[in-house]
Amino acid sequence: MPILKSKDRIENLDEEMSQVRLQHGKGSFSAFTILAFAILSLFFLQAIGIAFLQLGIPLWLAFLIIPGSLLGSLVNIPLYTIKSDPAPCIEESHVQYWGVSYQIFHPECPGETQISINLGGAIIPISVSGYLIIMNPGALVQFAVAIAVVTLVVHKIARIEPNVGILTPGFLPALVAVFITLAILMIAPGLYNGYAVAYVSGTLGTLIGADLLNLGKMSSLRTGKASIGGAGTWDGVFLTGILAVFLL
Repeated sequence: MPILKSKDRIENLDEEMSQVRLQHGKGSFSAFTILAFAILSLFFLQAIGIAFLQLGIPLWLAFLIIPGSLLGSLVNIPLYTIKSDPAPCIEESHVQYWGVSYQIFHPECPGETQISINLGGAIIPISVSGYLIIMNPGALVQFAVAIAVVTLVVHKIARIEPNVGILTPGFLPALVAVFITLAILMIAPGLYNGYAVAYVSGTLGTLIGADLLNLGKMSSLRTGKASIGGAGTWDGVFLTGILAVFLL
């Protein structure tokens, strides 16, 4: 009997140690995940800062733009209200577009939609684009051509999906901005910043082609609220311009 009790104690001790190791492993994994996420976030912010330096934007101004875009993506400024289609009963939960799955929301639509403009996804990128255009006055024609091309392509592929939003393939606007910028640099080289042309055309082309040219169709979204340039934190419009700079 003493031998059995000792064996039981050993088995209980092993079980307790296993639980301790398991708990320690979970804690270590959680701490490692948080640390890894923090490091990746720092690299991400540093990369965006480098992109702004390539654009010719002072470092102090970049430090204002980056957190402003992050926090500003949560701010929607109301503009006006339009009549909209009532929201029907929908059974689907997701919709596929260009291989990407988008979640369908089921908001109550009282027959009208409030149109707003997003601070981080529209106002700040427009302001940055205006600053870059002013800083490169000799490239007005290049800016106009690049913006027009990206706008036409984005407007052609943009799709309005009720209860989801205006869908565009994530990388395509940035790729179009890069290709048209490279073509302009080859055809009409000059003393202007090619990175600025890529950013401005990617940003304004996406905003105009996807959102502004579809304002007349906002009623078909069947939602109580719609925001120009608003798609959550680090809005796609903002990231399109940054991505275009990296790809150039």
